[in-house]
Amino acid sequence: MKISLQQAIQVINAFLLMAILTTFMLPAVAQADIYMQQDNSEQIVLTNLLADSERTNSHSQYELLIENELRTFSNPEITSSVNANGVSRQQISEAVAKAYAQTAIDPALLLAVIRVESNYNAKALSPRGAQGLMQLMPSTARRFNVTNPYDPVQNVLAGAQYLRELHTFFNGNMPLILAAYNAGPKAVTKHHMRIPPFMETRLYVPKVLDAYRRIRAERIY
Repeated sequence: MKISLQQAIQVINAFLLMAILTTFMLPAVAQADIYMQQDNSEQIVLTNLLADSERTNSHSQYELLIENELRTFSNPEITSSVNANGVSRQQISEAVAKAYAQTAIDPALLLAVIRVESNYNAKALSPRGAQGLMQLMPSTARRFNVTNPYDPVQNVLAGAQYLRELHTFFNGNMPLILAAYNAGPKAVTKHHMRIPPFMETRLYVPKVLDAYRRIRAERIY
């Protein structure tokens, strides 16, 4: 299916709205990967039908836009006792429990943010400089007195403190809280208390909400 960039944004907006409306109402259902390709004529192709060779080809013209969350949650690397970066599931659970005790932020929400932000990788470092499990920016880490952003306890506590701050500022509006966590609170207020029109943010919010719903339903904490 070929659509224009504007139509692609409309599709993403519709996906966002549907995800927000159904996050806490529907049971988990099977989802498919969705891939995007933009060709030379500025047309965008969205598809969930790719040959296996195209999916695994590192030079593929298609980019994974929305990942099948059911497959991700059953990833052995996540569910094993110790993941690839040497941090145990128990360590992450303990860090989340400590953060919850100090901030009252739902452990399922903390795990959902960790899942989407770093995929449970305590050593994650983004191209923009975000660090650790909850991908703290250096300025945020400093503000919450984090001395080692790669320490699970410090990182998760600071992320939880930031979420608590955003929760108060946005009166518990979860989509806006998550949008502000991703794009910054100024971006949300600048766009009249709406989710900013950034593709990354408009994909981020429903992904975290979906992960939150699944973790709460399955009690993976």
